[in-house]
Amino acid sequence: MKNLRGGTHTTLTETAALVVRILEGIPGVTRISPGIIAKNGGRTGQSYVTAVFTNAGLELIITGQGVQKVAVHSDPLEAKQILQTLRTHKRLTALQFKTRQRKPGI
Repeated sequence: MKNLRGGTHTTLTETAALVVRILEGIPGVTRISPGIIAKNGGRTGQSYVTAVFTNAGLELIITGQGVQKVAVHSDPLEAKQILQTLRTHKRLTALQFKTRQRKPGI
């Protein structure tokens, strides 16, 4: 299978690694680009994924041990189906999923 990750220099948090492993098997995903890892501000507890729909697919803000943005490139028409596949995947039942509108500059 073709490597979907954009480069190999960026590491993933544990929560993001789990989500990316599942994304790699979803048809319609053309590229996965992990972003930088930021600290979580001292909060502990529930891990969650916030999805933001973009012109290139969707951006996932994955919060767990840290906060990491992961850009998922796909046909924008398939982005909702990709998110639904993640929501219903049995290995991701411990995560809460949210969606929000794109906010410029964030």
